[in-house]
Order: sequence, then structure tokens, then C-alpha cells
Amino acid sequence: MWRATDQLLSRTVAVKEMHLRPTGEKLAEQAARVRREAHAIARISHPNVVNVFDLVSHDERLWLVMEFVEGPSLKEHLAANGPMSPSAVAGIGLQLLSALEAVHAAGALHRDIKPGNVLLRRDGRVILCDFGIAALSGSDSLTSTGVVVGSFEYIAPERLSDGPVGPPSDLFSLGVTLCVLLSGRSPFARPEPAGVLNAVMREKPEIAAAAGPLRAPLEALLRKNPADRPSIAEASEMLRPLATAAPATQDVTKGARKSGAVPRRRLLGLAAPFAALLLAVVVSAGALVSRWSGADSEASGTAGSAKPSTGPSSMAATGPTRTDEVMPVPDDPNPDAPGVYWVFSGDRYMRVHMSASGYPVRQRLAAPAQLQAWDGTFKDLPGFQNRIDASLRVPGTRNEYWVFSGRHYLRIRLADADQGYDDTLVAGPSPLSDWENAFGDLPDDGIDAVMRTPDDPNQYWVFAGDQYVRTTLDGEGPGGQVTSGPSPLDGWSGTLGRFPAFSQGIDAVMPVPGERNDYWVFSGTQYMKIRVTDVTYEDRVIEDPKTLRDWNTLP
Repeated sequence: MWRATDQLLSRTVAVKEMHLRPTGEKLAEQAARVRREAHAIARISHPNVVNVFDLVSHDERLWLVMEFVEGPSLKEHLAANGPMSPSAVAGIGLQLLSALEAVHAAGALHRDIKPGNVLLRRDGRVILCDFGIAALSGSDSLTSTGVVVGSFEYIAPERLSDGPVGPPSDLFSLGVTLCVLLSGRSPFARPEPAGVLNAVMREKPEIAAAAGPLRAPLEALLRKNPADRPSIAEASEMLRPLATAAPATQDVTKGARKSGAVPRRRLLGLAAPFAALLLAVVVSAGALVSRWSGADSEASGTAGSAKPSTGPSSMAATGPTRTDEVMPVPDDPNPDAPGVYWVFSGDRYMRVHMSASGYPVRQRLAAPAQLQAWDGTFKDLPGFQNRIDASLRVPGTRNEYWVFSGRHYLRIRLADADQGYDDTLVAGPSPLSDWENAFGDLPDDGIDAVMRTPDDPNQYWVFAGDQYVRTTLDGEGPGGQVTSGPSPLDGWSGTLGRFPAFSQGIDAVMPVPGERNDYWVFSGTQYMKIRVTDVTYEDRVIEDPKTLRDWNTLP
């Protein structure tokens, strides 16, 4: 999604690329279906439905030009402010029911209703958006036969069993969305995709006690048989006595997951199909911005052997210092349960001794310094000198690591402490797409964290945004095979799914020294300690979330 300027009418618009993935049909035929669908949606005029202005074709690519809505998504609002009250959720439900009434009257279905696809204006009004996978009622789907589109936990059961799909399917997704707004997690959340789909198909939804008077309408919307669900009019009657106006939003910047992210700026000229609509696409703060700084920088550099500096830091005591990544040193005296790590935050790092309980950092071993001090690796690479997103020790090696920043990665080598941890570039920068088989369908603009499973040295969980996959690495290079996923983070029902900040994304994970099944998990300015069992991967919280300290206050 892009923020753009319609230069003909001098207005700000949003632009979404319609990704065409033809499977058995010609690209032109699929593009024609997209146009028919966009034209149907463009006919909708409703205060709770995003306005569609145009469909732009350029270089065999299609772009949907829409109204630009100033405000966060409900997903972002939930992450920033926590679950909503039943009355506020009922008010949002009424607005979305009204929006769906207009969508269905136009002969369209949305098919992907979820908090991330609902925008929240500052006046409290919600806007249903992102019709990228909508489908016309009575016509073929935009996807090939047998392919299910949408987010697993929000998909209606009939869409998983080749049953008839219609307006009741959108109402089921709405019911799940309202449950998430109430409690921060889906009523069908499970650790693995197969468990999610089984729960949607067969299990009773787990509706939080906080639902209170909303329990009855939610249970009605989530009935397995679409014929048993209420109509839009009936659902509205159930919600209306419980509703209040939606709460005013806080000024939540849309998009950036990691603090300090630098907005990406691009220019793109597109020819409009009817006249001279020229879109200068400029992504800026307050619109959709990159989650990672330097994500699109042209990384370049050469190998070197100079030592990372451990000189004095210029960091001021300004509050909690978030943790973007942790990376074990190569010569830890206890390699099976390492305790000495580099900790990264923005463009700075420090070497620390990690703890097994209480606070994650036991002691600073070196003062914070700038990433440019890694002059054999990060110094001349714009993305890497600004932020390290994730790292992974190359399987079968002791002192080589893959390091990730935005859409690129490096392979580096580090010497032991007696050589000052000299850093050398082994390979890269290379595009993240090299990891396509290992990371599957995770977002292609960067990953957030990598976590090894407790019982298999070759299997890892890889996190990006609010999704994760479990993957088996081949050890020979940037390759592997996804074992399961992508799945939503709130499927970790005993840990990440309990806390909205963690279910929307995590920044770093590391094993607790000396505890094979325990992990420190970091999200924003919070951390917590969790335990994951072998084989079944059941998860539970050992130490509840707490706030990180300022680096300058650490011993």
C-alpha cells in the first residue's frame, strides 16, 4: 500500500497493487476479472467503505487508486491501546454491518474482514478497506479453484469445505474480528495452522469472559452452519442496544513496527487508463512506512578485519531501550548454554552477560557503541549500520552468522575475544528473496526474529510482523523448507496471544542461559520469559511482561 498524489485533482490517495498470480488462466483474463470487481466496488458510496477512484494499468501491473484514510487500522489501535470495551466493540460492529450491507448490495463479497483491514478515523468512524481479494457474488473467484484466500483464523468454515460462499461468510469473519477487539486474540487461536483450521471447522469458539452481553450476538455470528447465522438486519438489532460510539483514536503512526524506523521514499509514475492521472508515490511518516530502517537502501561494502569499538556511548537516559536483536559471541565459555551476547537497538549495540531470571541483562561487559564500529561488516552498508533486525548462527559453524536488515542479509565471521572480535564479511549483501524456501510466505521486506526450537537444532521459528513460520534449515546456505505456517502470533495461546503487544509482533528472542526450554522474548519496550515444551510446543509464561530499562542504568 502506498500514499500517493493524484496530480490531476491535487488530492492525496492510497494506491494498492493488485497482485496477479494466474494459475491456468491467462493474465489478461485475470486482469479483466480484477477490473470487473474494482468497478463493482467503486459503485459503492457509503461512509464506512473506502472510496475507490480508479484502476491504473502500467507494465502489465494493476494498481487500485483509493481514498486515503488518515488513521491507524484496528489492528494497530489494538496493539497500542489494548482490548476495547463491549460497548465500543458493539459500536464498531454496527458500523461494519452497515458497510457490509452496502458491499453485498453491490453484488460483492469482502472475504478478508479482520482488524488489519479496518481503518479508524480520529472521529471514531471505521472504514472497511482492502478489497484485494474480494469476489463478486455469483461469479468466479479471483483465485484458482481449490485455493483458499484470506487469513486462517477469520475464514468461515464453509470456505474450507467447498460449501456455498456468500454474505454469511463475511458475517463469520466479522464475528471473529469483534472477538479479537474484545480480548486481543482470536477465538480459534492455536499454535499451528492445522489446529486453527480444525478449530474453525469443528470446535466451539473460545469467547473471552470480557464479552459480557456481547456473548450472545458473537456466538450467533460464529455458528458453523451459514444458514444459522443472523442476517445483517438481525445482527444489527442484537448489537444496537449494547453499542456506544467508537472511542477516539490516539495518534498512532500507521505501519512502523520497530521504533526509529526511517520512512521509505519512492517515486513511481503510472499512466492512467483514461487520461493523465500521474501518481507520484511518496511513502512518508503518518502514512504506510517501512517497519525497518534502511529496508531499501542499496547496500554495498567490502570485507574488513577491524575490531568493533567498545568506546563510550553518547546515549542519553531517555527511558526504556528497546531490544531489536541479540546475538551470542563466538567464544562463550559455555557454548551449549551461552550467556554472553551482543544486544542491538537501532544504530547501537553493546556486549552483555545475560541472566537466567529476573531482568534479562545481568551486567554490561562493554559500553554502548555505534554499529558503524563494525567496520569490517556493517560500517559501509546503510541498512546494516542503522539497524539489525535478526541474526542466526550458521549451522555447523562456531563463529559465522547470517545477519538480516530489511530486505538484505549478510554472512559474517567473528574472531574470538583475544582478537578483539574482528569482524569479516564472508558474503553479501544479498537479497532476502534467497531465503524464499526457508521463510515461505512471510512478508518479503524483512524478518523480525529467529528462534530455535528446543528439541531440534535444525528447526527454527522465524517471525515477521504478526506472522511466523516453523522451518527446517539445510545448513548449507540460505536454504530450507517451511514445516508449518505462516500462522498468526496469537496462535501462541499460552504466551504471545495473551498480550496484544506481543501478538502483533516481536523484536527478538533468545534462549535463557542454562534453561533449554525457556526463552526471553522482546516486543517494543517490553520483555517476558516463556517456556516451550518439546515436540508438542505447548507454551506458557514463566515471568509476565515487564518494561525494559534504559541501557545507561544497567550495571
